[in-house]
Amino acid sequence: TGALLAWTDLTGWERVSETIYMLHTGQGAATLGLVLGLMALGVPAMGVTGVVVWLAGRRGRPRVRGNQPAGRAETILLVGSEGGSTWGFAATLHAALAQAGQSVHVGPMSGFAPDRYARAERIILLAATYGDGAAPASARGFLDRLSALDGMPDIPLAVLGFGDRSFPAYCAFAKAVAAAAQAKGWPELMPLDTIDRQSPQDFARWGRMLGEALGIPLELSHQPVLPTTETLTLVSRRDYGADVQAPTAILRFALPRVSLWQRLTGAGLARFEAGDLIGILPEGSAVPRLYSLASGRRDGFIEIVVKKHPGGLCSGQLTALQPGDTVSAFLRPNPGFRPGRSRAPLILIGAGTGIGPLAGFVRDNARRRSIHLFFGMRHPDSDFFFGEDLATWQDEGRLTRLVTAVSRGARPHYVQDALRGEAILVADLIRNGARVMVCGGRDMAADVAEALAEILAPTGLSPAVLKAEGRYVEDVY
Repeated sequence: TGALLAWTDLTGWERVSETIYMLHTGQGAATLGLVLGLMALGVPAMGVTGVVVWLAGRRGRPRVRGNQPAGRAETILLVGSEGGSTWGFAATLHAALAQAGQSVHVGPMSGFAPDRYARAERIILLAATYGDGAAPASARGFLDRLSALDGMPDIPLAVLGFGDRSFPAYCAFAKAVAAAAQAKGWPELMPLDTIDRQSPQDFARWGRMLGEALGIPLELSHQPVLPTTETLTLVSRRDYGADVQAPTAILRFALPRVSLWQRLTGAGLARFEAGDLIGILPEGSAVPRLYSLASGRRDGFIEIVVKKHPGGLCSGQLTALQPGDTVSAFLRPNPGFRPGRSRAPLILIGAGTGIGPLAGFVRDNARRRSIHLFFGMRHPDSDFFFGEDLATWQDEGRLTRLVTAVSRGARPHYVQDALRGEAILVADLIRNGARVMVCGGRDMAADVAEALAEILAPTGLSPAVLKAEGRYVEDVY
């Protein structure tokens, strides 16, 4: 009849059991069951992708055998590296100190945590510099952590910088670290020292000084560990500049085959963008030469612009390649020189072979972002690299404006002069959030910065201010 005859409450355990049954089967709560089921299915994928991300983050580091936990090590060795080469020096130093009976921990400078170094007797920092004095990838946040400390460790510190003396910001980050530590009153194990162009001789000299400071014999014999290379096959070339004694070629290589593991981890040439660097190992040398990429993975090929330098080993071999010839190469990401996903306008400035990555940015501009390209050349008949491509991209809306400067002729005109000629436009674009990207020789970059300083003076802005805001980046050589 539908009349209620009796009622008995479930016990506490029975209620828990019913809830568990509902969560597992979805009975009585279909929507909740569907959501929980999808979450459960996602757990294995999250686990796998998490491992992949972790492995990708460690890709640039060599494996350090016998690396001690930070809490048990006598020597804390922290590394600031962008491309991975400084980790190789750290591995050499770790091995030598361990052989001398020291207990050593190696880690990234970004993991700086003095409260973890319970048994440490010294801290050694190996710091490279990224770009115009910025922290490299594995040292980001170090200076912030240092400034946030209330008290400094009473154990002595040594800072060793890695850089290239031909650049104005030589070891600038290492110098900033040493200055910040000194301002905090951190005791010094050794004065700041530097290594020029990854010199094994400089490193061995510094190692002997470190050994004297520690009271142990210390010989550092560093052998650079080269990245795993891939074989690239040339498929086409475009030649320029022979009539002005500056032979240059745009070389296009076929993409190598990529394994599933490389796709998952991003190893090898599985992922790259215009502006990244490709290292070429010339025959007869173990020292790679780096070239900026003018293409991304989605383009389906690898493209670089190479000028032949008198006596240049690598440039000579590259410009002599014919379709079907091969080279050994590896990828080095360059995340600091990318246009980003913003919709803000781009001002691209380059001269000579510096057009390479800039052309790649324009080619990839499928979203029709506003791009203004200033390009300096000797003469349109000799070295107007990507000339036909740029015209096509302009018709397609990938390139908003192209301004060229010709330095050979009756009225020599350089790219910085072209900027001054468009001063009103340039200032207006930058006031509206434009990002400036410069690629080419150091002298050209310095002249461009000077011209932009003049153009921006009335607005209260400057290249230095734009750099601090992340709106002015350079790739110079």
